Amino acid sequence: MGSEGDRRQILIVDDDPNIRRFITESLRLRGYGVRSFAAAEDALLELEDHDFDLALLDILLPGTNGLQLCRKLKSLPKTKHLPVIMMTAFYKQTEHISDARETYGAVDYLLKPFPLKTLHEKIEAQIGAPDVAVEAEERLSIGGQLAETGLPRILHKLYSLRATGLLHLENREVKKVIYIHDGYPIFVRSNLVKEFLGQRLLRSGQLNEAELNQTVEIARGKGQRHGTALVEMGLISPQQLEESLHSQAREKLLEIFSWPEGNYRFIQAREFKPGVTSIDLSTANLILQGLRDYAGREQLLKILEPHYDHYLQRAENPLYRFQEIQLSAGEQLILDGCQGQSTLREVLKRHTLSRKVAEPLLAALLSTGILVGRSEPAAVPDESSFDEVEDLGTRRQSFLKDFAWMMEQDFFTLLGVSESDSREQVRRSYHKLAKTYHPDRFFEQDSLLDLQDKVNMLFQRIGDAYETLSEVSARASYIRRRQGKSPVPTTSLETILQAETAFQKGKALFRNMKYADAEEAFAEALSCTPNEAEYLMYRAWSAYKAAPQATETVISSRRDLVRAAELNPRLSLAQLYLGYIGKAEGDQKEAQRRFERAVKCDPNCTEALRELRLMNMRKATVGKEKKGLFDRIFD
Repeated sequence: MGSEGDRRQILIVDDDPNIRRFITESLRLRGYGVRSFAAAEDALLELEDHDFDLALLDILLPGTNGLQLCRKLKSLPKTKHLPVIMMTAFYKQTEHISDARETYGAVDYLLKPFPLKTLHEKIEAQIGAPDVAVEAEERLSIGGQLAETGLPRILHKLYSLRATGLLHLENREVKKVIYIHDGYPIFVRSNLVKEFLGQRLLRSGQLNEAELNQTVEIARGKGQRHGTALVEMGLISPQQLEESLHSQAREKLLEIFSWPEGNYRFIQAREFKPGVTSIDLSTANLILQGLRDYAGREQLLKILEPHYDHYLQRAENPLYRFQEIQLSAGEQLILDGCQGQSTLREVLKRHTLSRKVAEPLLAALLSTGILVGRSEPAAVPDESSFDEVEDLGTRRQSFLKDFAWMMEQDFFTLLGVSESDSREQVRRSYHKLAKTYHPDRFFEQDSLLDLQDKVNMLFQRIGDAYETLSEVSARASYIRRRQGKSPVPTTSLETILQAETAFQKGKALFRNMKYADAEEAFAEALSCTPNEAEYLMYRAWSAYKAAPQATETVISSRRDLVRAAELNPRLSLAQLYLGYIGKAEGDQKEAQRRFERAVKCDPNCTEALRELRLMNMRKATVGKEKKGLFDRIFD
């Protein structure tokens, strides 16, 4: 394959040894020379003796983080023009990854999970294809001991790299192979006789011994699968066979979680033969179920012990954002209590009586990165300033994070499918996302109406992705267009979150009637996203409430409210506030027109309905008074 000096050299810095090994071997097999390090300080020392063509940096590094390292590389004469690609599994950083180009000098970024193919394409776009050809039969192969790296972490890492291949596992005489497709475990082979389909049906009473032996002989004679022979003989229905195969595959995989030791080796593959039975259980759910139902307590404690004195907090981590993790009510309560204020030791102490629930749950959440352990407690939010209803605020923040990430992705990443996936797989992925992000889900209880434009925009993009990828010619055309191109970011997530934080602060100040301070907070939100109708509306109304008698303020507030209504014609509050201004100025006709528009935008706008009722009552009263006067004059 050529000497190391003949190859284009890539520097990798990532503190996760499994990710580092996997990417390193992948790039070496592509024909690149690679040097990898766990910390920025070690990588900087390597620069003294070696030249590199590209750097691949993770953001979350111990000590000097990836963004700081990127800035350092751009400040050194030797690496000033070195292309840098950033990697991260987190939405929110000190500076968001999509700002890395302008602020830190990175040329591109990758949001985990990402397929290795995407990584290869991004590297080739910067430094070209490898100079050295790779032998066709060579495949990426990574192995080790389960005692050192347990199955939960292995599955999690394979998912984070969207790997496809065979994970071979061996524990004494028992051998199993897990089929991994785009990071998802989909099938398992086993040499355990008790895990064969026939034995499973025998134990469940669906077959007797004679039927089992007869069908096994028939299947061997015809060279067909045992399940096919069972269906042909009418012993089970095709539906029963399908259900049994799914359960069989899932149980064969989950049993591996009980192994305290053994060997593993992952061998990369391109594709599998069609017709492989899918486990149909997300990676996160598999890990949770495996640790909950199969792992021994010593295995759980091995995962938990390094985190005993860490403060547990939910990570802003996109890896499992679109996968449901099925928790019981008790498990959800434990997760909700991990807000960064308690150590793992304290959390476990609180749930001593439910230890059998808490330990596997926390081990699974830590293994998948859904929970992270911090060395310091998280800051306590100022509840007096932020007294939004927690559920609504959490839903709002969660959606905004999803929106910012999903709108940046290409159609394949958005739906979580690969270029080789079938139309049926595209359809299933679409329906799962469509169910989660359908507008009706957000507005069924008149909540989050202010996000209506973003919700509809995201739902439309999901629909566009499905229509494009589910039609052969449209998919081919889309692939041709996207080749060699990176996703074009829309608005930086950091900017969106900064705006949202200022906006929530402004609403809290407004409720406390601190209108001038609220106006400043809304102005900050508006500076981040200038065309956000709701921010503009609140800033204008806060300014008016702070100085309702100032002529210039009234004029500018009215102008901005009209502009907000133009930006979002469904924004009922903008019409309501314009109605209030008209009413204060004695322009009853304008006020009535605006209140009626508010009700048209939102039939449940109680303030506008109340104002219209009062207007009608006054008109009725005035009408009666006029009639009485008329009667007296002409009596």
